[in-house]
Amino acid sequence: MKLTLASTSKFKSDILNTVKLNHFLIESNFEEVSPNFNDVYKYVKDLALGKALSVKDKVDSGIILGLDTVVYTNNQILEKPKDLDEVRKFIKLCSNNTTYVVTGVALINKNTDEVINDYAKTKVVLRKIEDCDIEYYIQNEPNKMYASGFVIETVMSNFIEKIDGSYYNILGVPVETIYKHLQSFGINLSDLEKK
Repeated sequence: MKLTLASTSKFKSDILNTVKLNHFLIESNFEEVSPNFNDVYKYVKDLALGKALSVKDKVDSGIILGLDTVVYTNNQILEKPKDLDEVRKFIKLCSNNTTYVVTGVALINKNTDEVINDYAKTKVVLRKIEDCDIEYYIQNEPNKMYASGFVIETVMSNFIEKIDGSYYNILGVPVETIYKHLQSFGINLSDLEKK
């Protein structure tokens, strides 16, 4: 069975490879908009499904996977920051606070037309982050323009008090949720085609 990720993200692809979810990549040209911006769960599900649907006609068979991740805190969705000032603002919002990483997951079975649209959620509690550490992060983190303005697996790891849920979800690829749904289609790891 062929699994196709509706993205050309090397980072996401590397994570799927690490856990042996063999897959192919195809670029999604989906414009990331949804009328459900005020409901974080519907919002990420809409965007993940939109990405998967945007490549449906380019994929002959198998499963299409769409993913979209946001950080959510204080009833506010933190998207990709526009500039470094917004990176600072987002980190200060999350400092000494509880944040949630929410990823929309969409799987389309091209063989049966079944669609699964779900989400994964991970709670991340951060300690207080001093201004000097925020500036250090901004100067030293090449991936700071991702969703929320920070990536948790590098400098930000120093400020984690607690994680409740999937670590891989924090990286934008909730492999546990993806594989659970693949299994509901009757697909196991050994069924996934290699490139």
